[in-house]
This record gives sequence, structure tokens and C-alpha cells, in this order.
Amino acid sequence: MKAIVFDFGGVMTTSTMPQRVMAKCEELNIDFELIRLGFLKYRLQYDGGFISLKEMYEKIFADNSIALSEESFSAILEADRASWLYRNERTLEWMKSLKGEGYKIGILTNMAPDFAPLFKEHFADFIALADAMVISGEEHMYKPNREIYDLLCERIGLEAGELLFIDDVLTNIVGARRAGWKGIRFISNEQVECDFRHELWK
Repeated sequence: MKAIVFDFGGVMTTSTMPQRVMAKCEELNIDFELIRLGFLKYRLQYDGGFISLKEMYEKIFADNSIALSEESFSAILEADRASWLYRNERTLEWMKSLKGEGYKIGILTNMAPDFAPLFKEHFADFIALADAMVISGEEHMYKPNREIYDLLCERIGLEAGELLFIDDVLTNIVGARRAGWKGIRFISNEQVECDFRHELWK
């Protein structure tokens, strides 16, 4: 194992869902379950850069006959963006430790191009540790499709079997394994660090 590759949401962040959107929906008397189901339907299109955040929510609201004022609609969009800025400082410290031990660091994330500037601003110290990075929306591809894992391999200059992927979404870990990588699902910092140590002894 020569490189550890990290997902963004739920790994570098402490939030795995747009929590501020949940609060805004409650304030506007919108059933968040409808939004969650809309994410399942449209979020990969957004993360792949095929639709904008505004277009994704327009589709979700249209599907559910939800009408909002321009002000409320804008508030939902801002709440979505802000929901992904909760930093997981323990992940940052672990990344630094792994880098110090000689591992290459990668970042592989499903992320829309319109959020990428915020990511690069608020998580610059995470990004500075990376030897290679792939942001789905900038490449018009997304996990768990094989091509995005292969692109990270190419950029980091290693064979698939030399990489270990850490992601909070099981289907993305399955995708990594199908691409020849090792993978550990992130549930908590304590768990993933323990599972990593066990992986080293295999």
C-alpha cells in the first residue's frame, strides 16, 4: 500500500447530509424526506457537473409541486452550500500523520463544479497534502463508476492495488474494490484508523 485516498463529504467533513437544508425545510414547512429522495434521483447529475445546484432543486421542487418565493429558494441553495463546510479536524491530522509516514495522499470526491471553489478555499490545508486530486464535476464523471478511480490512479502514478480508499458511502467503496483498490468505509475517525491498522497486518 503506497497511497491513501480520501473522500470529501462525511470524511473531511463532520456532516454527511445538508443539515442546514433540513433546518430551512422545517422553517418553510417542507417535508425534508421529499428533498432526500430528490437527492437520490438527481444528486449524481449535480455532482457530475451535468446540472447546477439551482437546476437540481428546481427539479426536486417541480417533482413535488413545491412553490417557493425567490428569497426562500435562494436561502435553500445557500443552506446546501454551507452544510458541507463543517471540517473534520481529526481527519486532517491523520492525513498529516500518514503523509509523514511516507504515504502518498489522494482526494477523490463526488463534487459539483460550482461547489469546488468553496472546497478549495475552506479546505486548502487538506488539499495541500494531496499528491493527486479528482473532483467529479470537473471531469464529468462520478463514483462509483470505474473511470473516475482509474483517473486518480493515473494522476497519482500508482497501480490500483497500491491504493486504499476511504469513503463513507458503501457503494463507493465497492466501486473502488472493483477497480482493484483496497477500501475502508468511514463511519468514525476511531473506527477507520483502527481498521487501517488491521489492514496493514493482513
